[in-house]
Amino acid sequence: MGSLVVFVAFLAAVAGFELPHPSTFAKIFNEDQFEDYLDFWLAQEEPKWANASSSLRHSEIGPRSSGCTLNINGDLGQPQPVYIRSGTYLRPTGNSGQIHLNTGEQVIIGCPGRTLRHPNIASTSLVVGTATCVNNNLVSGSGWLNGNSAFGQLTCSSHSFHEAQATNSRCWGNNIVIRVGFIVNNVFHTLYHSCFNQQRMEVIYVEYEQSRENGIHQTGVDRPSFLAGSFFSGVPVNTMYTQVEQKKTVAEYVGQTLADRYITNHQFFARGHLAAKSDFVFATGQRASFYFINAAPQWQPFNAGNWNFLEQDLRARISAANYRTTIYTGTFGVSQLRDQNNRLVDIYLVRDKNQIPVPLYFYKVVYDSSRRQGTAFVSINNPYYTAAEARSLTFCTDRCRNNNAFSWLRWQPDRIDIGYSFCCTIDDFRRTVPHLPSFTTTGLLT
Repeated sequence: MGSLVVFVAFLAAVAGFELPHPSTFAKIFNEDQFEDYLDFWLAQEEPKWANASSSLRHSEIGPRSSGCTLNINGDLGQPQPVYIRSGTYLRPTGNSGQIHLNTGEQVIIGCPGRTLRHPNIASTSLVVGTATCVNNNLVSGSGWLNGNSAFGQLTCSSHSFHEAQATNSRCWGNNIVIRVGFIVNNVFHTLYHSCFNQQRMEVIYVEYEQSRENGIHQTGVDRPSFLAGSFFSGVPVNTMYTQVEQKKTVAEYVGQTLADRYITNHQFFARGHLAAKSDFVFATGQRASFYFINAAPQWQPFNAGNWNFLEQDLRARISAANYRTTIYTGTFGVSQLRDQNNRLVDIYLVRDKNQIPVPLYFYKVVYDSSRRQGTAFVSINNPYYTAAEARSLTFCTDRCRNNNAFSWLRWQPDRIDIGYSFCCTIDDFRRTVPHLPSFTTTGLLT
């Protein structure tokens, strides 16, 4: 953690204050400092979300004296295996931040592309094993573990290998659907799907599930480098996101003098997650979120500002309200900057081929099928528009402003510098953004 981040956290602790919300530092911290502070803040904040939420029934978790209880933060080893229970990813019990297993219940422990490690392991070449709950944090493994062993000591020889695979499915505009996940016992377990335009190298949207189990995630997980997979042929995507290359590209659109004003140490294009790292509970899922098919160019104060407010507040709300949602988080339009002749020009990171557009809008559409309710949250990704320009780009009746039903959302919607924001009914949203698959809503999800 950077010294500036440590200093802020130290001052808050000494003064007895709650840590300031990360978005307070949207225009102060650089990208790494912000992510470090966010992780630290979430480690303090997330347990409050669980405590403030509806209590778990005793029958949901069973007696604490029976079965196995594992804490999301503290009882899981690293490098982390992939955990599969009953054919799908292991999930916490409610928003407790704990995993509860009944005595005798089994969890498949997989290390895709790696080998399993444990001090009591009977084989050094095992990729997958089945662990059986004994009690507390102890499991057994018939034929591959010697005696009862601590669950947290089950690790992999290196980080589990995740995959991004093109499928035969198609999404809006006949674009490809890419699935991201892990292969365990020859079964692909999907974490999220990306609807991707290969010609423009543009992420249309990413689809994934969120419920109250996502309210608490593992903190302190290292951030890996972003991966292009096989979907950005001939384009060095990481290089395109460097500030040096950004300034060079923007200068080709608007001239060097203006490029120097637009791209600064604090205003630059970050690799903005669509499905956030913190939207995935386990370290394996968080690491698998670092694909460019799950990212698009975001101005850094936007990324750390209203977009971050939305990410964290929405996850807390879903957890507290016990919603079971599908989220479509995507991009629409191309952001513009004024050139030397005061003309607005579209900005792409790959200028000669109009690839990797800088989106004008980022959105999160949240839909609970059991309630048939949904809401579209939208933010404008451009700190250089005037107030009049931002208002003119608002394409629906804003349902969040002056609505107590959305008091849980703490964004600052009129702040253009951190992302002018509004929210729509799904039907209203569809009139401008045609991306979504077909589903019907009867009202807003608040």
